[in-house]
Amino acid sequence: MNTKQSLLVLVLPEHRVPRDAQKRLQDHARGRLVMIITDKNQLEPLLDRIEIAGGEVPPPFISRMPQLKWYQSWYAGADWLQKFPEAKSNPFVLTNSSGIHGVQMSEHLFGMLIAWYRKFPAAFAAQGRHEWLTFSYPDMDVLADKTMLIVGYGTIGQRVARVANAFDMNVIGVKRTPPTEPDPYGVTLDVFENLYPRLGEADIVVNILPLTPQTKGLYNKNVFHAMKRSSLFVNIGRGGSVNEDDLVEALQTGLIKGALLDVTAEEPLPAGSPLWDLPNLMLTSHFSGFHPQYDELAFQVFLENLDRYNRGEVLKNVINKDLGY
Repeated sequence: MNTKQSLLVLVLPEHRVPRDAQKRLQDHARGRLVMIITDKNQLEPLLDRIEIAGGEVPPPFISRMPQLKWYQSWYAGADWLQKFPEAKSNPFVLTNSSGIHGVQMSEHLFGMLIAWYRKFPAAFAAQGRHEWLTFSYPDMDVLADKTMLIVGYGTIGQRVARVANAFDMNVIGVKRTPPTEPDPYGVTLDVFENLYPRLGEADIVVNILPLTPQTKGLYNKNVFHAMKRSSLFVNIGRGGSVNEDDLVEALQTGLIKGALLDVTAEEPLPAGSPLWDLPNLMLTSHFSGFHPQYDELAFQVFLENLDRYNRGEVLKNVINKDLGY
């Protein structure tokens, strides 16, 4: 092995390495030595030679890579930067895999919504008891004509809006920057500063915000007070964006109708958390982003960015490490 040759590494568990990854990376390596790392302990002797890394690099290692120019994270979130400021200070370009989550996360979201409005959990529980459960018409509800407020209207939010259109819903999207052109899905766009008045218009409030110092604990009692008492709060973004004590109180007192969560502030959720036992809360264990081809999709983003890197072009999905998105 040439001990001076710079390295291009992909760090993933062996069973998740995409097909022919070594060859496909080598075709884009431009003289760099390609290594597939399936045991993170193998990184230790290589840290001072890594120029490009992709996959799941442990954050403590990143601060110890003096030659690192670019890290392609396998995921969308960059909140790990808040926990490892020494990695954040390393002057590398950070990109994420944004753009590959919309399909599965929107389907997961609407699966939860349909289950809620059509009383699937009660029906499934009755099936387990061999009980033919009867409902009246008013027990059921539909998505059509409801207003959904998407907080954090980016690529995932656009996919959610596209699906919402098929259900004849009205959609409002809140984002950080003012819109410069009409939304392709007919969404009413607004800026984050107008969140509070928009909350009162929504039947369903969906959080897709990243976790940053500005969004930590954003959903507190003030937000829940601003929502309709008949509304649902849905979180497929980050659990740390929610003040869970305030959410529990809002659900217990009827301040809002219910909550659908795929994420929590602490994961796994502690056994003693009151969230487990709230009758008006549905919980899934942070798998809305899972897709059977996830690693291949992320690998394709890596390869596309590798081509851009080799040509000296701006990379896709660059993260501002100070802002966290």
